[in-house]
Amino acid sequence: MAKIRLKNPGRPVAWLIRAIGNTLKYRIVNRAGMAYPTDERHIWVFWHNRMFLIPWLRQNLIPGQEGAFLTSPSGDGQIIAEACSDFGLKPVRGSSSKRGAQAMVELAHYVKTGHDIGITPDGPRGPKYHMNMGVIKLAQLTGGKLMPVHIRYDKAFTFKTWDGFQLPLPFSGVEIEFAEPFTVPRRMTEEECEAQRAELERILREGTREGLGNSVSQ
Repeated sequence: MAKIRLKNPGRPVAWLIRAIGNTLKYRIVNRAGMAYPTDERHIWVFWHNRMFLIPWLRQNLIPGQEGAFLTSPSGDGQIIAEACSDFGLKPVRGSSSKRGAQAMVELAHYVKTGHDIGITPDGPRGPKYHMNMGVIKLAQLTGGKLMPVHIRYDKAFTFKTWDGFQLPLPFSGVEIEFAEPFTVPRRMTEEECEAQRAELERILREGTREGLGNSVSQ
């Protein structure tokens, strides 16, 4: 039996994001004082298992603001890249093991030209809720403000993947918290870089508040 290959496998994912996203009941906590348009450049930082709604959020909350998104060079990363492109986000392909340096150059270019950037610091392979150093180095290089984004669903499917990927149930409530942005110093020792990394990881971990809602394993 011949296999059916979709020309753009990310398009159905984008449809699913819109279909579910339009049914959810949103609670926005704007600790960032975020108002667009703005000349400030933000690096959105959020865990890999909470990325599902990010394209929908950007398109609906801050329409017209240019953005780029880091995704892995794998097959799954290609689907994510195509889905993000459907929302007007520019994909940057790379990971610590492949195209890492080139991806950093591309991300830095986007930040310096006025784009917001989205990064999952524990992706694409984990460990879950462990932040790698790349996002700190990017903020240090560009001067872009790091903005932790917390996404908490009242009801969601939790898949048996390395990250426990969460898919919100239609008509569920969801709380989106934009934490206070901060910059990292341009000049830091290795110990200071590690301290910045550990602090951002702590902020993101505390923002998950797992166990508050109802999670359904799948």
